[in-house]
Order: sequence, then structure tokens, then C-alpha cells
Amino acid sequence: MKLSVITAASIFLLSFSSHATMTLNSISGDSNRDLSDPAKPIIYAGFTPAVACTGDGSFTCDSCTGTSAGGKLFSCNRTSAYPNLRLVIQMTSTNTTGTVYAKIGEDDVSSTLPWTFDSGVLTFQATWAEICQAAGVGNCDSSMNKDLVVGINTTSGGSATTDSMTFRLNTRVAAADGSDSLYTDCNTAPVAANQGFCHFNVFPGDEKLYVENMVYSDGYPASPAPGVEFRSVVFFYEPFVTDDNTTIASISNASSMFELPVNRSANPPIVDDRVDGLVNGQRYCMVMANMDMTGVISHFTPIPGSSGSPVTAAELCGTPAAVVGLLDDKSCFIATAAFGSQMAPEVESFREFRNKFLLPSKWGKAFVKFYYKHSPYYANLIAESEVAKAAVRAALWPLLLFARASVALGFWTAFALLSLGGVTIYGLYRRLILGRRFRGEL
Repeated sequence: MKLSVITAASIFLLSFSSHATMTLNSISGDSNRDLSDPAKPIIYAGFTPAVACTGDGSFTCDSCTGTSAGGKLFSCNRTSAYPNLRLVIQMTSTNTTGTVYAKIGEDDVSSTLPWTFDSGVLTFQATWAEICQAAGVGNCDSSMNKDLVVGINTTSGGSATTDSMTFRLNTRVAAADGSDSLYTDCNTAPVAANQGFCHFNVFPGDEKLYVENMVYSDGYPASPAPGVEFRSVVFFYEPFVTDDNTTIASISNASSMFELPVNRSANPPIVDDRVDGLVNGQRYCMVMANMDMTGVISHFTPIPGSSGSPVTAAELCGTPAAVVGLLDDKSCFIATAAFGSQMAPEVESFREFRNKFLLPSKWGKAFVKFYYKHSPYYANLIAESEVAKAAVRAALWPLLLFARASVALGFWTAFALLSLGGVTIYGLYRRLILGRRFRGEL
């Protein structure tokens, strides 16, 4: 009995030691990867069979530049995998001799490409077609969510051991019939059949467009493929030509693209909703799509007027413009009238407060948009009066102190200090001013 326990413990320690000695060097031939868990790295591959996309076998290809029978907007991948693309994994082991093996479940992976193990360095390579066949998904015709074990068998002193590493293979194959190319606009309520984000509208900013009123589907961030989640939303856009509908119709997968990462762990998901780098005074129209962890871009905005789409051109188009006001990115009355320069440090403090505390929050963003919309009229009135400028300058100093304190100490700390200061001043006022009046000293 004691011998059996010792033997079992030895086998356990040997197994643990063997797994611990294998380290990952590199991966190539994938669309994306997640190495946050060293015990089981995730390898992602996205396939787009509806679009011709081939390469030299060493690098992914861009299927967004191709054409599709479904029209100008179709599911694509800028780092697309394809059947003859080679997945290459290199690892290092403290063992120096052994035979390379690879398994998906109980099935061996067979490859026409050489596997090597030299001086402790293991190189595994196989085409995705060979990997998909071992996983039972044909010629990468279906999505996959499987474990791939790659390692070496060693024999020493008559005993056999293994040293290996496990990888999670998560692949998504976009629908060949284009059924995942468009979403059904969900407006203010999710649509059960939808995937990803399924509604937005444009709001103009300074050298940017905001995407607001975004709605996501039930189950977000899960994508149609098991084990694959959506990671971001992307916007394809074109500058104005003739009219909004014509401009929208000109947008394709090859148009300029802007990716907005999504904080998927937040509830609801948080999107940095600014499409930057645009030209003031130039009108733009945009459509949205969803990008998943494999790089597949799908579920685009339905074009207005197509297939009974409820989306209107006005929702998708906007004109960036300089904004006059306290929170403007460029010149504003507060810079010229109160502090003398648009680059004054006081103005920079207001900008920093806006970026750090207002724009990241829903209520702050609503305030900024309300202010942008209504401030120009009052800014023009103030700019015409020196008395008004002086009054505004005086009124802004407390706000400036609060903004600087918030940036340096945190919003709530600054708020607590401000509240304490207000109570203290009011107490002194009651004691020194009102008290003296009550006693007839004033």
C-alpha cells in the first residue's frame, strides 16, 4: 500500500514537472491569440468562405478587399485564416530527446509538414485544413472549440514520459450564404435573433463624430461561434457625395475603417464612442459592424431603404464642427475672454476635467452634448460685453479650482473638500456677519 502511494505520488510529480518544463516561444498562422493564461493559451482563427481569400500559406490575408455576391457590405476578416495557412507553434522543453505528437481529443493530428525537436526546441506545424480534419469539422467548414495538445514523448531508463502544452482552438467560420452580414436594427430594444451591437446614431463633435444611443443584443458579447466573443465595434465611413443616401450606398468593406474597443466586462458594455481624425465642415456617413476575437467583421448596419430597414440616412450621417464653449477642444470664449489664450493652462485644466470625468460617464456625456448644443448662442452674447467677460471670468475661477482639485485628488475627494469648505465659510458667515448684525454691531 505504501509503495502504491509512493508510486502514485511520483507519477503525479513527474507529470506536474513535465508540464511545467514546457514553455511557449511563438505562434504564427493565427488570426489572433490570448496568452493571458499560460496554462492554456487561446488561438483564434477566423474564416470567411464567401469571399475569395488566399495567401502564401505563411500569413493571413485580408478578405475585406474582395468582392461578394451579397453586395458591398459582407462578413470579412482583415486577418483571415484559410485552409492551407500553416499554424506554427514553437516551444522549449528541458528534455533534449523525444518524439513530437499532437492530439485533438483522442484523435491524432496528421500533417504533411515536418515536426522537429532539436536541442530542446519543439516546432509543430500543420495546415488549418489538417487541423480541422482532425477536429471533425471538414475543410474548416464549421466553427471549432477544441483543445489541441502538442508535446513530446520521451523514453529514459525504460520509462516513458510526456512533456506537453494545451492550446484552446477557437475558430469562427462566417456564414457562406451571407446570412450574418447584416443585423436587424434594434433601435431601443434588443432583437432576439441579433448578434452584437445593433443600433446607433451619429452626433457631431469637433473633428470627430460621436456614436450614441447604441443598443446591443441579448447575450452580448457572445458571437455565433462557441467560445468566440465580440471584442469591438467598427465603423466604415465615406465623405459626403451628392446626398446622404448616395454617400451611404458608396460605403463598402474597403472604405475607411475606425475601430472602437468595447469594455465587455462592464454592465452595460462601455464604448469609447468617438470616431476621431475627421475634418470639420466635411459631412460623413457611417455604418457599423461587429468584430469578434477571431477578427471576423459581420452584422453590418442595414442600408436605409433596403429590405424594409427602419434606419434613416439622418441617423448615419453628421458634420464635424468646431464648438464654442467652456468644454471645446479648440478656441472658445473662455480662452479668449477670460484667460487670454486658447492654450492657457486654465483651459487645459478644463479639457482634462472633461476628458477624465465627464466623457467617460453617461451623465457627463449628456451634459457635454447639451452644452455643445446650447452654448454658442450665449457665448456670442458674452463676447460682445466686457462686463459680461469679467463676470464670467470671476465665476469660472471656483470651477477651475474644483476641476484642478478633481484631476489631482479625485472627483469625490475634491467634492468633499469643496463641501467642507462651503460649510466652513457659511459657518463663519453666520458667526461673524449675521451674529454681529443680530447684536447690533453692524
